[in-house]
Amino acid sequence: MGSSDDKLFKEAAAILTAVKFHARDDTNFDWVYYETAQDMRNEIDQYIASFEKGSREYLDEVNMHFLPTAAYQEHSIANDWVAEYYVLAERFDKIYAALKSKTSF
Repeated sequence: MGSSDDKLFKEAAAILTAVKFHARDDTNFDWVYYETAQDMRNEIDQYIASFEKGSREYLDEVNMHFLPTAAYQEHSIANDWVAEYYVLAERFDKIYAALKSKTSF
């Protein structure tokens, strides 16, 4: 894995850390994929650990959570952090595209 990939995975982990910040115990999970804030934090921690190792294992799965009406957007709508979500999602979309363009088959 090259240094450009390292930077991309580091940025992806930082984005997920920002999403995780909003998964507080006092937030609304009524229309969200996750049942509890702890469930969301645990899964995000798994993704962060993977990205910090430079692994692509969860890349597609995390991308799914950033799609419109998926888990992260639904949580942002229910908990009033939509503007930040859009910024984070746009950043992740660029990272995802860059990493996917480097995937060898």
